[in-house]
Amino acid sequence: MKNRLFYILIILLSTRLYGQSKTSATGFPSPYAPAVLKCFADSLYEEGFLSQAEGEYKRYLFTQSPLLPENQDLQSSLLTLSNIYKKQKDTNGITWLRQNFYDSAITPVKETINFIQAGFVFKTRNASDFSILETSFEEDKADFSRVFTDLIDTSVLVLHNDIDRLKIKCERLSKTNVDYEKLNSLCLDYKIKSPGLALFLSTIIPGSGKWYTGSFGTFVSSFLMIGSFVTGTVMTGIKTEWKSWQPYVFGSCGLVLYIAEIYGAYQSAKRYNQAQYRSICEEIDKLYEKEY
Repeated sequence: MKNRLFYILIILLSTRLYGQSKTSATGFPSPYAPAVLKCFADSLYEEGFLSQAEGEYKRYLFTQSPLLPENQDLQSSLLTLSNIYKKQKDTNGITWLRQNFYDSAITPVKETINFIQAGFVFKTRNASDFSILETSFEEDKADFSRVFTDLIDTSVLVLHNDIDRLKIKCERLSKTNVDYEKLNSLCLDYKIKSPGLALFLSTIIPGSGKWYTGSFGTFVSSFLMIGSFVTGTVMTGIKTEWKSWQPYVFGSCGLVLYIAEIYGAYQSAKRYNQAQYRSICEEIDKLYEKEY
């Protein structure tokens, strides 16, 4: 159904565009005339044919020579193409657009392109790649909006795990921008749990390392389970004067659980820290989606 609608749209556009642009030798409009390509691309985009619209916008852009910043059709095409790549989550497409047409874009369009690409790069959680991207638009950064620069600076702090400075920045931003209130709340609640301390606590009192990371129920179950094996080992050992296999089986099982508990406490602290950091990153992702 969608393909049929696509072909009908082509026929209608051919009729609509007749006489609106340069004509060929036969008197019919040239299908490669810039006005025809632009109008066709806009119609495809409005109808939701994003992939087809992308191709037509590219053809239109390559007909524009020289690429004049004051050309409103050119700027709107760059903006719409950026939006297409965002909807398609096409990281290669936005990179291509930036490499080939960034210099021809006006400041608001440049900001949009950078916003979308920064959002894509941030999702990779790669601090090095994000720093390279930030450096590439450093010269234009002073011309961009405060919304853009604040989000970029915040992203840099998050990716470099500079939580102390992030807390200060988010506290200031939350006073003037409601979008940062949730992020500020996450920063205030952000607390690091030491994996080494969790391991030490579970070594002294089995399960206490899990309690340290916020899981009291796991502490109780681990403590009771390991305590049961210890009790069983001692009682059967005394009863059989340590001449039976029973206390050694109880002891071996208890030892395995004890070692597993120590390791589990260590990993629990690491998972706790990762979950805290992930929640902050996900909130930044939401800001990228909301701001543009």
